[in-house]
Amino acid sequence: MFVTDNQGQWLPGNKFIHVRSGAFYGNRDGNMDFVPEGTEDYPPAIWLPQDEISNSPTEPILIQEDLYKDQMVFGDVTHGGIKRVFLEKVNGQFQGCVFRHSQGFEAGVNRLVYGPKGALYSGGVGMNGGWSWKETQYGLQQLKYNGKTTFEILSVSAKSDGFTIEFTEPLADIHTITKDDIAMSQWRYEANENYGGPKIDFHNLKEHHLEWSQNKKTLHLKIEGLKKGYVVYFLFDNEAFKSKRDKSLWSGETWYTLNQIPD
Repeated sequence: MFVTDNQGQWLPGNKFIHVRSGAFYGNRDGNMDFVPEGTEDYPPAIWLPQDEISNSPTEPILIQEDLYKDQMVFGDVTHGGIKRVFLEKVNGQFQGCVFRHSQGFEAGVNRLVYGPKGALYSGGVGMNGGWSWKETQYGLQQLKYNGKTTFEILSVSAKSDGFTIEFTEPLADIHTITKDDIAMSQWRYEANENYGGPKIDFHNLKEHHLEWSQNKKTLHLKIEGLKKGYVVYFLFDNEAFKSKRDKSLWSGETWYTLNQIPD
């Protein structure tokens, strides 16, 4: 079972959570700093940084077919739109990354559900005075896959020495891409009694090396200085990364939560 949680008291950031028996996910009573007896303080599968990728994440659902099959999507009431999640299991623990997926709906997205013939339905809600996307209050829309491929990052997988990045299409010319076309940073979160929390131990990751697969769809990034329990942010230069169809990256950002580093 997977759920989301919204930034607040004792919650330094929004969360995408794998629900486990006996795990504690941070819902403290008032300002009391405690973990219930017999439970384990457990990190989210993915942190969703406030004002960057999600503010009020809602119910996730599993993508059932096509290119993103077995990944997940969820809506957001105040940040708006639909976000996409790639998950993997490392050392028995779920972790992964989050991407922008779609935006520009009638209202902030609260509920997503698949209907007949694979159509995705988006139910929107909102409230005047802040808890809404652009002061919108309601919406109901149907989304259908048009069969076309968007050039973007498909997945990010953790390795013992860095990450493997898979794209939805082959790149045009990998030889023109340098490490300066990828900006990376990492930080961690720490719960406190305040609403939300700062990025702790934030620093840029500058030492990395690029290795490409023969089909030009997969990039292996060797990175020095990665830390377990940190969020790793990637920003790929949209113009430097061009597909064979001469398409720029639709979105070159992703946030990976590195709960575990593979052996």
